[in-house]
Amino acid sequence: MGHYVRGTRKVIPVVECPVHDARGNAFAFAARDVFTAAGLQAANGERGTLRSLAVRAGCHTRELMATLIVSNDRDRRVRSATRRLLDETPPTSMHLNVHARADAFIFGPSTRHLHGSSRMREEVAGASFLMSPAAFFQTNVLAAAILVRLVLDAARPVSRVLDLYAGSGLFAIPLAAAGHDVVAVEENRMAVADGEAALKLNGAAQRRCRFVARRVEATLASLPSADVVVLDPPREGCSPAVLNGVFGRLRPATAIYVSCNPEALASDLGSICGAGYQIASVQPVDMFPHTAHIETVVILQSARTC
Repeated sequence: MGHYVRGTRKVIPVVECPVHDARGNAFAFAARDVFTAAGLQAANGERGTLRSLAVRAGCHTRELMATLIVSNDRDRRVRSATRRLLDETPPTSMHLNVHARADAFIFGPSTRHLHGSSRMREEVAGASFLMSPAAFFQTNVLAAAILVRLVLDAARPVSRVLDLYAGSGLFAIPLAAAGHDVVAVEENRMAVADGEAALKLNGAAQRRCRFVARRVEATLASLPSADVVVLDPPREGCSPAVLNGVFGRLRPATAIYVSCNPEALASDLGSICGAGYQIASVQPVDMFPHTAHIETVVILQSARTC
């Protein structure tokens, strides 16, 4: 357990992670001690079993969700060590993920629930969310709340909203809770299941938010018109089909583009402004202090409404 040497897969051991919640540190290093005592080794080629340990600590809840990622689940020592860990230092929930391929992804395709609740609960900007162990959710919850507030402020007054690349509803659920009618499009069915489960915790949003579990490109032609479109695409930005569908056909009065990659954002903004939209504001948010990573929220207005 430690940090990678820059540009390599070599690990420098550490005794704590200074940016991690203290509860996450305590559980992670307790787990390391239990697994070491059991004689388990890090996965390396055909040797070893342990790949990584993912720990999520609730920011506005006291919940702690841990997922042990292993190269295979045939080693009986993993089971006995995990039972000992749960007896001595139980988290709110515990899962086992099997990731056999030697790639850079954290999680493999198979996850088994071992202990406690199946999802972890978190609160952002007054809304409640549920997250599965292998599903994406913003790591910096306090900064995520800033993103949500920027989107909510830009979406006024109450309107019809399309939330594209919606994930588990980080923007869709607070927008619906604020009175907007929201259609949230997300292709990851695990994220959609988390979002639909979270809606049951947000009574004001439940009647106003609908999730669509499809790729954005495959859904655009059938989506209704909207006053506001929220875009939160992956790092590579929006495909030409999405840009044409949103800014060529739907043409909302306001578009809110949330980007985690300034280079992709700059490229997409060229196309969007060429379609007759003007940039009303650009707000970067420092998601990971001491790193180069930022999120940027851009508010775009149709030239017809400016």
